[in-house]
Amino acid sequence: MSIVARSLAIALILFVLANPAAANPATRIVSTAPSLTELVFAAGAGAKLVAVSAYSDYPAAARALPQVADAGGIHLEALLALKPDLVLVWAGGSREADIKRLHSLGIRTEAIGVAALDDVPIALRRIGALADTVAVAEASANEFAARLRAAQTRYASATKISVFFEISRAPLMTINGKHFLSEALRVCGGENVFADAGQMVFEPSREALLLKNPQAVFYGASKLAPATPATPRDNRLYDALLASRLGNITALDADLILRPGPRLMDAVDETCAALARIRQKNNQRGL
Repeated sequence: MSIVARSLAIALILFVLANPAAANPATRIVSTAPSLTELVFAAGAGAKLVAVSAYSDYPAAARALPQVADAGGIHLEALLALKPDLVLVWAGGSREADIKRLHSLGIRTEAIGVAALDDVPIALRRIGALADTVAVAEASANEFAARLRAAQTRYASATKISVFFEISRAPLMTINGKHFLSEALRVCGGENVFADAGQMVFEPSREALLLKNPQAVFYGASKLAPATPATPRDNRLYDALLASRLGNITALDADLILRPGPRLMDAVDETCAALARIRQKNNQRGL
């Protein structure tokens, strides 16, 4: 064996030792969260999925797969019947009892999470390594990172707009500055008015919101929901806010902005466009 061949062989051995998934790539994958399902497809491993979670509706191919997890947890009997060789769980979101049960049954389980925008490329690359779809995963990761850098550069000097992000209305809930939604706002020149709050997701008081008096209110609305008779949204809760007086209560696509997966950059683009429209209106009004 030549020196070059020997060096390549040693390098391959070291790579396999450092990356055991490369020697035993997953071929039957179960995703237990909609975001994970999207990440698997974006990483090029969609054809290896044998089951997904409830609400895994993107891409369209995901809708045809059996569902073995929902808000109540993982349905182990249905999962085991599919004989998966890898189960992806959501870091910090999946029930710890379910994860322990999977481990006790000897099922290969990997926790994947996205707490920040930069975590998306990391998650894509990890899934690519596990499923042996490294080339596709790397391309997706690089595209996401490039789009993020471009948005950060484009809006770095944008006029700041104060924003309240409504997670739910009943009860009224929002997020602090550590949430990925708040990061998406920052990329676009938006300032979360509750960025300094102690809890990541919490219920602000009506009085606290009035004191913050944001220029804009954003909320998520699903575009995939079945069509229903048009019912005007009741925004009287915000009547006393500057956002209401300026007409800056805006719906964002919930299936993008509230799902921490590969389409988060689509959500960032939509958020940036909404804030850009608000700046334009402000300029026209001389604000």
